[in-house]
Amino acid sequence: MTAALRPGYWVPVVRSVFDQSGPANRQLRRGMAVLLVLASVMTLPIFLTWVPGTDLEIPLLAASRWSTGGQPYVASSFALTTGTGLPFLYPPWLLPLLVPLTYLPRSIVLWTWLVFVTGVSAWTCRRLSVPWRMVPLVLLWPPFMEGLVVGNVQLLQLAAFAALFFVPGRSWEPQPRPLTSHDRDFGPRTLRGDFLDGFLAAGVGALKYTQFMPLAWLLRPRLRAAISGGIFLAVVVVAMLPFTGIGIYRDWLDQLGRAADPSWTPAGPTLSVLIGRPLATAVAVVAVGAMFFVRGRDSGAWVGIALVVAAPSLHGYGILFLLPAILVLRRDLAITLAFLIARYNIYTWWAAVIVAAVALAASNRFPELRVRVDRASPGGIPPGSR
Repeated sequence: MTAALRPGYWVPVVRSVFDQSGPANRQLRRGMAVLLVLASVMTLPIFLTWVPGTDLEIPLLAASRWSTGGQPYVASSFALTTGTGLPFLYPPWLLPLLVPLTYLPRSIVLWTWLVFVTGVSAWTCRRLSVPWRMVPLVLLWPPFMEGLVVGNVQLLQLAAFAALFFVPGRSWEPQPRPLTSHDRDFGPRTLRGDFLDGFLAAGVGALKYTQFMPLAWLLRPRLRAAISGGIFLAVVVVAMLPFTGIGIYRDWLDQLGRAADPSWTPAGPTLSVLIGRPLATAVAVVAVGAMFFVRGRDSGAWVGIALVVAAPSLHGYGILFLLPAILVLRRDLAITLAFLIARYNIYTWWAAVIVAAVALAASNRFPELRVRVDRASPGGIPPGSR
């Protein structure tokens, strides 16, 4: 009888493959990482055919129309599926701020913006403890690449989210140092700290009203911070009213109502596509309600999952809110989930979301589902956590 056929031969082999500190698992992760990079590279030709800065051009065109007495919220734009003629959906208070940019050379504005969001995205990776040598590969990942090419403001909102929930820690490395940036301690803070955290929470949803969950989450642990975030948004709206007036907000709400039409293809593969709108709405309500009960080191990861689940429209850059949850999980599982997302398939996207949520929930009972923490740190507490 060969060794491979002996009873119990494969038990230690399989165990070594799943041992995060073992060489077999290290080789497995390297092979999986290569496949992930290849999958990301294969999507590049698609993104390179897109018009750079489309998601900045859309608001700039809306601001140009508004400044000359036209309608920024054009109903007929919903007949389009691509290009700069897509609907403008951001709130009216943004229009007066954009008008000065419409008088500048468009190419300078667009490329300055694209360079800016790239730098912000690199900062976000570092905030999540991704080492510098890994940052280019993470930015190559299709969800990031999509946002970088079109210049979507979601990348700035993701940065605000990372700044709110995470502190910089040691680098995320395959071996021997894993991700060590964990959730912030939202204990008593100074008035200045409350204002900053409220500002960051408000920034996550300032342009996309469905992303106010971080602000709602702050209500229990940091009521003063949540209130300051709400005040900040109110001040911005009121300050712009002399320029925008009130009537345009009705036009904006009508535009959002048209965007909520599930038959509008550019909205992306939301959960309603899979389970129907009534059930998806119920799930979104549960996700929002759960924000008042989420606590502990994984608060940021759970709020990120809720933002994805409750999104009324979902694109690649929107699913980036799942990244904190992915980085909490063991590397072989994390790379698998990143690969599923990189395929840009509705079923693999939502499979990744579900698996990430289940694994995160089970990780407290089964610690091996989490990335291995360097226990040599003082008190076993990961460096960078508060």
